[in-house]
Amino acid sequence: MQKKSMMLWFIAHSHLNIIGVCFRLGRWKLLLILVLTVALRESKQTASISTLRPFTPCGPCVCNATVADCSNRDLKYPAPDGLPDNLTRLSLHNNSISDLGPPNVFARFTSLEWLDLSDSILFVNVIPVDAFDGLGRLRELNLSSNKLTLNGDYSAKGPFDSLTSLQRLDLSNNSLEKVEPLLFRALNSTLHWLDFSRNNITYEGESKWPIQYLDNLTYLDLSHNNLKNISRGLFKQGLRTLNLSYNSIPLSDEAYPEDTFEDLKDSLTELQIKANCNGSDASNFTALLHYPDKALSLLRNLQVLCMDGLPYQSFGSGFQNLTSLMKLDLSGKWGGFCYIIMLSNNTFQNLGNSLRTLDLSLCSIGKIDAGTFSPLGDSLRVLDLSYNVGMGFDKLGEAVYGLQGSVLKELYIDSIVEPYSTCVKVSKLNTRYFPNTSLEFISAKNNHLEVFCQGALNNMPHTLSRVSLYGNRLGFGSYFKDLENLVGLTELEVDGHAFAFHIPARYPVDHVEGCNTPEGANTQCQLGWRRHSSPNTHIRTTQGDKDEYEQTESWEQQELTRSEGLTFKLPPNLKTFKSRWNQLYYRLEEITFDPNNSLVDLELRDNLLTTWTGPMRGLNQLETLNLQNNLAYAFGIRFFHDFKSVKNLNLAINYMRGVVGDDEKGLFFEPLDKLQYLDISSNYLNVLPRQIFRGLVNLRFLNLSHNDIVNFNVNITHMANLSTLDLSFNNIKYLSLEIMNHLNNIVERIEVHLDLTFNPLACTCEHMDFLTWVEQSKVVLPSSEHYTCFMSDGNYHPMTDIFQVIDQLESSCIDTLGILVGAVSCAFCLLVAVFSALVYRYRWKLRYLYYASRLAYRRLQTCDNDNDDFEFDAFVSYSSEDNDFVHGELLEELETRAGLRLNVHNRDFIPGRPIPSNIVSAVQSSRRTLVVLSRELVQSEWCHYEMQMATMEAAHTGRDVLLFLLYEDVPSQQLPRDVMYNLQSSTYITFPGTRAEPSLVRDFWTRLAQAIRQ
Repeated sequence: MQKKSMMLWFIAHSHLNIIGVCFRLGRWKLLLILVLTVALRESKQTASISTLRPFTPCGPCVCNATVADCSNRDLKYPAPDGLPDNLTRLSLHNNSISDLGPPNVFARFTSLEWLDLSDSILFVNVIPVDAFDGLGRLRELNLSSNKLTLNGDYSAKGPFDSLTSLQRLDLSNNSLEKVEPLLFRALNSTLHWLDFSRNNITYEGESKWPIQYLDNLTYLDLSHNNLKNISRGLFKQGLRTLNLSYNSIPLSDEAYPEDTFEDLKDSLTELQIKANCNGSDASNFTALLHYPDKALSLLRNLQVLCMDGLPYQSFGSGFQNLTSLMKLDLSGKWGGFCYIIMLSNNTFQNLGNSLRTLDLSLCSIGKIDAGTFSPLGDSLRVLDLSYNVGMGFDKLGEAVYGLQGSVLKELYIDSIVEPYSTCVKVSKLNTRYFPNTSLEFISAKNNHLEVFCQGALNNMPHTLSRVSLYGNRLGFGSYFKDLENLVGLTELEVDGHAFAFHIPARYPVDHVEGCNTPEGANTQCQLGWRRHSSPNTHIRTTQGDKDEYEQTESWEQQELTRSEGLTFKLPPNLKTFKSRWNQLYYRLEEITFDPNNSLVDLELRDNLLTTWTGPMRGLNQLETLNLQNNLAYAFGIRFFHDFKSVKNLNLAINYMRGVVGDDEKGLFFEPLDKLQYLDISSNYLNVLPRQIFRGLVNLRFLNLSHNDIVNFNVNITHMANLSTLDLSFNNIKYLSLEIMNHLNNIVERIEVHLDLTFNPLACTCEHMDFLTWVEQSKVVLPSSEHYTCFMSDGNYHPMTDIFQVIDQLESSCIDTLGILVGAVSCAFCLLVAVFSALVYRYRWKLRYLYYASRLAYRRLQTCDNDNDDFEFDAFVSYSSEDNDFVHGELLEELETRAGLRLNVHNRDFIPGRPIPSNIVSAVQSSRRTLVVLSRELVQSEWCHYEMQMATMEAAHTGRDVLLFLLYEDVPSQQLPRDVMYNLQSSTYITFPGTRAEPSLVRDFWTRLAQAIRQ
């Protein structure tokens, strides 16, 4: 490859001979520089190609060291050929294995520790007893999502008997019904994690139970089975997590005898028995179902209890023994059953002071007594009452009475009003008990909340730091004046809906919260809502669109007049405010905030804030501003004048083409001298003025992707720390030299990422410097598979390999350079052109005479040697692809055995001397020039040059120089004319091949040595 690249440069260099040989010294210096450049590129290409991907092919799979991934390959055999024997992890997930035979199929993987056969064994119900023989180190085995029944005869031997190190076994989602008791006999001391979920396992009280043999089991999942009862002795002591959810074990003393958990009283920390109340129980809840507190009372170390919520039931006295209980989950979510209906003052009186989390979500709670949560006040920190749509804010306000003086920190009240409710508000009466709580976080999502009555927010505790009001309808109202009293608030989220609703399946109920205000209620709250929600009723629509537009503008002007001088006061410690997907349709015109605020992060993305004229004053500490996807189209050039502290700015998905394209002086972004992150992608930008980013001296990340930029000739030299430049999905064809040099300077200090994918890069001679920079620069660019070449003929082609593209352009652009030089020379002087033609006609002879005379001159200078003996017997001309033959067999036979002295270019050429000079010296100092003729040599330009020099030497001295060794049979139609001529006029000898008879090979080397000595 190095010879090929050097020859391309030498062809270009040969065109310079038409001007004369007077520039020969400068020419050789140029050639040396080009050699170094090409060598550097070749070394970089080699390093790039040699970088291995994380996984490499191994048979039909991919491997990385001792890990093999054979998933999703439709394999029929579990141990395909090509896998290394030293595997430690093997995934066979989602295949079509029809048989686990032959015996000991995995035996060669003696180091295997992790095996995944999930969703793979399609037609196997019983695992052969010797299927896992040899896997004594296996720790985890996944057999889930198959059709296993495991009903075989395992009395003598079981399939798991050889897995003496197995710790985790997953048999979930199979077809298990009754499990053979002796199945796990060999796993008694090792297995601690077992998943039997999603099967059809049943249990009869007198039957043997395989789990009784597992002494060290700590985790057992029996959810989604067909268990109807349990009893003492079913589980071994030491079990810490037990999941019996989604079975048919009703909550009653009959289903849970008093001594059920006798063996687990010291070990069990988590018990899940949710979704065990089926439809037949619903007809008589009170008579049939109740919390089995006697059985549960034995679990003194239980920390997590998940079970169904029963109507009109209190937690019995047995729960007083659960002194370690920290989480009680009665939620109806995720398929659970919870139908509590009401909570009384006695419901939780027997729960100890250890309870930290109580989940009552989706439990159809419609009534809560005022003192319901009082017994939990000293311990409860998280309370979830979400999805109880019959509760509403009125009943919630009464329930908070029992939380006064409590240590509650988090309250979840998402979706506690009926769907499609209107005019939902929170009054001061609803929040009257909140001041005496210690709440730090409130989540009230999806409640159709539209307004807080004035004074309602004043009741919030000073400890409240985070509020999430996602999915409500909050807008401007008089309650804004109360925000400054939320002194502890640091994060406020009032997002709308990010996703579309389903079409309603029923009409809303009649008694939902509505707009009718009872007599004596807070009329100020209702009036505030009406002013916010109602359009101007004085707009006339009977005189055509023009009158309507004029009246609308008049009404908006009145609103502006009324708001003159209005200063918005924020909570003094609020740092993050998010209002996304809210359909806010406002103009960001002159807005003033009280500067006594701490707002750092402001997100107003995905709204309809279409006009940004500003100024927006008072947000002096703001660091992150997100205005993405507001479809903004009108901008004031000084909009960012008061955002001097902003470091992160997201303006993606708007219409900024006008303000950016016209900003020749760079005034729009100039005030943002602290900005580090800027995203203006998807803004339909096509023209970027050179000084558009003039003031962004601290910018680190710039995203201009998904625009229509053609010429990126922007001044970024002041961005000394720019580390990421995303220009993908544009129409950029090249980068300017200034930008390339600047990125090169930065990459010497920090890593720089440049994304030019999905751009039509110019693959032309004019921009060869840009493509070479893309190839050689230390700047990190994505894979070239997403680049497109814009060719000189105007067509587009995918760029599969940038190295290949550059090599092709080098070849084509060299010819262009020769034509250009010739044209300039002819125009410069006609006489010089005639003289140059004559020089070109005799170029080989002139070159030979030039290098021969130069070499003779050097010899005269160094020594006065009259000895005519040759320094070498032969100079070997061969292609680099035949290197193994030359340095192996040829040198061994001719130098070692025959005693000849051979000149080989990569061994005997003098370093630092130009290659052509080395070639001439080798030809002159050798008795013969031995040409190893092969297909590769015919294509080598340097080897062609060596034959020409040998021909000139023969013509000049009159001696036989060329000697051909036909190493390969090359068809005559593939031989160049000069090579064919030399073969016909010079001596040659044919290599018999390595498989020929030894006598023929020996005779060949003898004859070749004699021919060289002649």
